[in-house]
Amino acid sequence: MHILEYSQIVSPPYLVTRKKNDFHWGPEQQQAFAQIKQEIAHAVALSPVRTGPEKVPGETQSRPLGFWSRSYRGSKANYTPTEKEILAAYEGVQAASKVVGTETQLLLAPRLPVLGWMFKAEVPSTHHATDATWSKWIALITQRARMGKLNRPGILEIITNWPEGENFGLTDEEQEQVTRAEEAPPYNQLPAEETHYALFTDGSCRIVGMNRKWKAAVWSPTRQVAEATEGEGGSSQRAELKAVQLALDIAEREKWPRLYLYTDS
Repeated sequence: MHILEYSQIVSPPYLVTRKKNDFHWGPEQQQAFAQIKQEIAHAVALSPVRTGPEKVPGETQSRPLGFWSRSYRGSKANYTPTEKEILAAYEGVQAASKVVGTETQLLLAPRLPVLGWMFKAEVPSTHHATDATWSKWIALITQRARMGKLNRPGILEIITNWPEGENFGLTDEEQEQVTRAEEAPPYNQLPAEETHYALFTDGSCRIVGMNRKWKAAVWSPTRQVAEATEGEGGSSQRAELKAVQLALDIAEREKWPRLYLYTDS
């Protein structure tokens, strides 16, 4: 819209924005404020007025939602290059989630060979971020990003130049091998024949002397068998992730067609 002599009308109250200015709201400012409100209400729009429901254009051509760039300061500036790359992936997935919701994302990260750590819940021995921070990164990326082929570790990484119109999506064969997690029904509502594929997980951490020790456990209610693993230097969040990884290893070892995973976290 266009308002004739806009700058002159708003000049009295605009003085409040000047530094080191002894500003007082008086009759002149009040009159200018009332006038500009009236002018805005009666201003003619210079673009077509849209009526009816709002239309949001969709994109289905496998193109990026957007590009994000930032520099890190403070403690994040001390992160290792690997940590900065993982954090960039985390922030990208987080930002895209605001647009696509819970839909699975395809993460293009040709410089991240360490993404395999994410699904093994492993934290590198040399790092600046806390274990809790790593667990947060791991949780979001593994929940929202798409898995690759079964014989390819970590998140699916596709290295591609970006010519306009090139399709970097999965082939039909690859699509069949993509696995996705879905919310399972309560255990007591599972059919009897499906309870064999159910596992319960839990993890904990305690301080012994000057060290932290964690323990992760998996329990099969049908076979009444428990498996556990433990280690040092972790946190309770890491123990929970280790328990989930242990359950996935059991399902793969037993060649189960599916896994119903129940956890309290």
